[in-house]
Amino acid sequence: MSRLGWIAALVAVDYACVMLAVLADLRSGILKARRLKEKRTSGGLRRSVEKAGRYYVLLFAMTLIDVMVCGALLFLAASDGPSLPPLPLFTTLCAIGLALIELKSIYENSHEKDDYDRIIGQLRKLLDDPAVVKRMLELAGIRKSD
Repeated sequence: MSRLGWIAALVAVDYACVMLAVLADLRSGILKARRLKEKRTSGGLRRSVEKAGRYYVLLFAMTLIDVMVCGALLFLAASDGPSLPPLPLFTTLCAIGLALIELKSIYENSHEKDDYDRIIGQLRKLLDDPAVVKRMLELAGIRKSD
């Protein structure tokens, strides 16, 4: 598969992950409503659909920016300039941000917050480790290994 094919595949994964995060948040909201014996209305479901629509408009805008960047780099590559980036940076960063928003919402809907607090603490320790961050950047193709 060409680099452009891999970039398109990453964009598809970004879109799918955002949808999975929205669906997971929807499920956690429904479970919370059941637990609190609240009515589940079409209005609540409509808000989830509207939220997904807003997310995808934003994600599509970031994808357009990535397309413009890739187009410019392809133009420059024709004159021995830089090549395509290793990943669709703006789309991926946007997808990560949207997924984090949904994770926070899931956390807020959960009645098992102690488990989530423990997991979040472990993730923070990992992300504070310079060796882990360095390896993640290498895997993303943003930083070369020494």
